[in-house]
Amino acid sequence: MIDLHHEAAALAAWPTDERLRALQRIIPRARVDDALAQTGRDRTPCRRLPGWFMVWFMIALGLFSRDAYRQIFRGLQVFRPGGIPGRSTRCEARQRLGVAPLRALASQVVALLGRPETPGAFYRGMRTMAVDGFVLKVADTPANERAFGRPGSGRAPGAFPQVRVLARCETGSHVLWKWLSKSLRAAEITMVPFLLRFLQPDMLRWWDRHFLTFATVSAAKPICSHASPPIASSPRSNTCPMARTWPSGIPAPPLGDAIATACWCA
Repeated sequence: MIDLHHEAAALAAWPTDERLRALQRIIPRARVDDALAQTGRDRTPCRRLPGWFMVWFMIALGLFSRDAYRQIFRGLQVFRPGGIPGRSTRCEARQRLGVAPLRALASQVVALLGRPETPGAFYRGMRTMAVDGFVLKVADTPANERAFGRPGSGRAPGAFPQVRVLARCETGSHVLWKWLSKSLRAAEITMVPFLLRFLQPDMLRWWDRHFLTFATVSAAKPICSHASPPIASSPRSNTCPMARTWPSGIPAPPLGDAIATACWCA
């Protein structure tokens, strides 16, 4: 399971200046302006909270996930000098921005970062990728409840609606490379085909054993030339000769419950 809390805690330990420099370097202003122009969100300029600043602010909510909104605005003043706007102004600016520019920007800047020298990024020349899912809380609004649903028990519904996310992650860098968001009621197994279209010939893909079905293997077959059935730490689970056979004589990696299935693409 992808541990976003652990990742957020590690990021919060970075100095503020270092996180701001990383934001400006990885997501430069030119890329942000391109995304705004591509989605038509650059046609309603606002001097106090321009679109490019709001895009950086939305991303900074993740970089400074443990800080209040006012603290985040105060840290971003190096990019836009001025006072901190009120709550209603911030709310209107976020609604005006919408999600389209962020989606366009993500398609431009999110990329695989692992190199041969990156620990855990490659195995025998193949880039290791993991497929796993998680759920995220979203704002408690009627629209989000209709779109995503909320968890509940026999006594009462959950406090917040939740969205189910299935992601393909580069194991060496922890980059969430491709992802799909669906209703909480959606099953992860039905979301896998979307991620299979991004499979590349040099990838070694790890996934949980319940993803190994005839449908998923058939969908990956045009690209995958070899596949391994589920691998578990139990000796009884490894009595099948196929579970001990890897393509081209490549020795299987260490067994473990966390790594259940591998698909090798030649």
